[in-house]
Amino acid sequence: MALFRIEDLKEKKEVHGSVSKSLVTNTRFAIGKVGMKVDKVIGIVSPGESLHYASMGDWSTHDLLFHFLSQSGPAEVYFTTWAISEFAIRQLYAFVGSGLITRLSGIFDYRNGIHKPAELQFLKQITTDIKAAKCHAKVTVIQNETMEISIVSSANYTRNPRIEAGVICNSREIAEFHKSWILAELNNTSDFERTQ
Repeated sequence: MALFRIEDLKEKKEVHGSVSKSLVTNTRFAIGKVGMKVDKVIGIVSPGESLHYASMGDWSTHDLLFHFLSQSGPAEVYFTTWAISEFAIRQLYAFVGSGLITRLSGIFDYRNGIHKPAELQFLKQITTDIKAAKCHAKVTVIQNETMEISIVSSANYTRNPRIEAGVICNSREIAEFHKSWILAELNNTSDFERTQ
């Protein structure tokens, strides 16, 4: 099952090509060296800016999420991940409980995402929409009236002492793009679910 029909992409090729050039007006780069925390490496990503980063395993995706929520205040969060740990689920629970996350919707891989039934039940209690699917994407969208952050990275929602890299964009168009395909998948039946 494809997210998009090839015919649709061909028809809109010129539009997407010209629009994408104007989405991000400023790009910067950052490397998080050993011992450097997320706030020192990432800082503020201004509207229209993208940040390409590499981290040396000192922080995780949920740390990035909290970093931006502390700047934005209450926001909706949409995410996809291949794996999610109990620790990350508890962090998300705390963010929802404190009101920092006003809506939480996500997709995780059906084989690697959650290893214990109790973790899945816990996640179901705090999310608006949650789905197990064939998912290897690691995307997070944080949206409210003042911020439109998209994080596309190699890192899962786990504690991971490995080198990770990604791109963070503060752009309404990019956030809407990622949010729209995540919601489309949440509202459809995946191939895996159809075979069960």
